[in-house]
Amino acid sequence: MSEKNEIGSFFHNPESSNLIKLDINDFISNYQLFYTGRQAIKYLIDMLSLNQKVDTIWLPKYYCQHVTAWLKENYSNIAVYDINPFETNEKLDESFYAKFGSNDIVVLNNFWGLSDYIIPCLKNRALFIEDHSHGWLSPNCINSNADYCFASLRKTLPIPLGGICWKPNGVVELIDDLQIVDSDFYVKWDDNVEAMSLKKDYLLGDNDSSKEKFLSLITDTEKYLHNHYQIVTLKKEHKSIVEKYLSFDYNKPKRNNLDILVLNLIKTENFKVIEKGDIASFGLNLIFKDKEYFNSLKMYLISNAIYPSELWPDNVLTSDYKYLLNIHIDFRYSEKQMVQIFTVINKWITDNV
Repeated sequence: MSEKNEIGSFFHNPESSNLIKLDINDFISNYQLFYTGRQAIKYLIDMLSLNQKVDTIWLPKYYCQHVTAWLKENYSNIAVYDINPFETNEKLDESFYAKFGSNDIVVLNNFWGLSDYIIPCLKNRALFIEDHSHGWLSPNCINSNADYCFASLRKTLPIPLGGICWKPNGVVELIDDLQIVDSDFYVKWDDNVEAMSLKKDYLLGDNDSSKEKFLSLITDTEKYLHNHYQIVTLKKEHKSIVEKYLSFDYNKPKRNNLDILVLNLIKTENFKVIEKGDIASFGLNLIFKDKEYFNSLKMYLISNAIYPSELWPDNVLTSDYKYLLNIHIDFRYSEKQMVQIFTVINKWITDNV
């Protein structure tokens, strides 16, 4: 059997030898770790609710539909606000922050790692929690002036599960009463470990039959997480694995790969690339006006063993650009695979002039 040249989807057990080591405490200190980003934000909301009345929890109208649905199952006071996720150079003025009530919690999303929120000093303002799941260790993540921050780490780190929260220039207290021990939940960590191992075997060509098994394990775990609403105490051995993978720079390989793609992609009217200076975006993020072109490129990529993600379906925008296709360009992938990506996309572009 030969090694599979497939790009995208969830992490397998990859080599991390090409990553630069770093000390996470140089960037984010006094953090708390959880099994998921959802559990991390729930912990923050529940912790804050112990000390103050919370009138409304505000989410971006354009947000992960699974997270929105999950939070609505936990809280009856969810509302949404409008924001354009593709206008990453837009500076929100003071009136945006001032429209929320002093007893509100507002979730800001660091879209694709390119957002830049500067929360003004206002009297009696809301509490702001910033989501860095798609911008881990981006400039705005490191320099956030939100009251609290959180992230789903498994979007960036090759780990079975993982979430984090922290308070910029402060400490998040870990309250045991807000967490439970759940033996059933711990099985899901093991299931994802198995799925990552099976995917590695499949990609190495050792076991072609393992693909159906690892996809089934991942799908079952995702369904379980969608319907699990408690905060689970992180096992010490699981915490050590998450902390091991916190200590790498995941952005430099992304930026290097993005530079190759941007330099070599043919210009087209069918989509545009979201990027911002020398910041490493979450992936190669292509935005479309037309859903037909979006679906066409998506299916063409899949037919060429490149598996993109849609961020996020079922969100409605009134702006010209409405649909985002993300292609994974993280440390798993070499310059050779970037050539594969831009060659496939350029072929699609020339076929759709």
